[in-house]
Amino acid sequence: MLDVIETDRPELPPRGVLVAMRAAALCRTDIKMIRQGHRDLVLPRIPGHEGVGEVIASDAPALPPGTMVAVYPGHCCGICPACRQGQTARCPSLSIFGFNRDGLFRTIVPFDREELSSLLHYPPEMDHLVAVLAEPLACCLSALRKFPGVRRDNALVVGAGAVGCLFAALLVSSGWQRVLIADSDPARLGGEIPPGVEKLPSTTMELPEILLKIGLAASLRLLIPACPGGLDWPFWEAMAPGGGVSVFSGMEGAGKREIAMNCLHYGELVLAGSYGCNRIDFADALGMLSRQVVDVSFLRPVTISLEKVMDGVGLLEERRAKKVIITSF
Repeated sequence: MLDVIETDRPELPPRGVLVAMRAAALCRTDIKMIRQGHRDLVLPRIPGHEGVGEVIASDAPALPPGTMVAVYPGHCCGICPACRQGQTARCPSLSIFGFNRDGLFRTIVPFDREELSSLLHYPPEMDHLVAVLAEPLACCLSALRKFPGVRRDNALVVGAGAVGCLFAALLVSSGWQRVLIADSDPARLGGEIPPGVEKLPSTTMELPEILLKIGLAASLRLLIPACPGGLDWPFWEAMAPGGGVSVFSGMEGAGKREIAMNCLHYGELVLAGSYGCNRIDFADALGMLSRQVVDVSFLRPVTISLEKVMDGVGLLEERRAKKVIITSF
């Protein structure tokens, strides 16, 4: 159950800040936590892990009032081997806003001194509706960086939801020659698709035949499943030698799948998991959005008030919106 309630204004933490939220986005993970729970969810909890806001009170000289900040959702120790290598998403003591630490679906969020590293400044002229996309774009960037040596010719994204389309836009901006996005829902392919991306109306099981028809049999260099069933087909047959497959989306149930391991072996395929993003990915994604390196103008998010958050959940569940963003708190 998710309730919207009135609470007292939080106090300014010593050497911390208060941030008034300006935009907080809903995503499929939020819906999963509301409807089913999540392995990292600890209740009771204020949800929300994609958000930006304005510092309105500060006891931290580096973040004076008026500073616009995007919130990296992970809170890490900063001293473990993973953190020192920039792999903050692998920090053993990682906690996540909206999962096991109260999140961003609230009017004013306090950040104590230890949490200030999660706040990244962005220019005041930057559109909040663009800045709030830093977290999902950072997740895409984190996944893509696991395949540094893959030749940038043919890439397929399975699933034309918001994050799948953001990933496709990232690939286009990264110089991939041919980027395709597949979805079984014609409505999802009908709008809000990045420029330069080819549309494939297809179920996962139809993909081998369709890829054969368009001359991409055994030719994919990169496969991104951006939906729970995105790997529910013999994807290894579609991969070019040395290609990469990202386990980017969580799967239903225990996630068990049968894979022809000899195809991975002889084709020297790279299969890499990706969960969340590192702080450096978040900072780079925010910078890319600020400099308009990645074109996100194709997205037309629906904006709602915090009181209407369950209406936003319904819009996403019924696929009447690709992205819903809370802008009134």
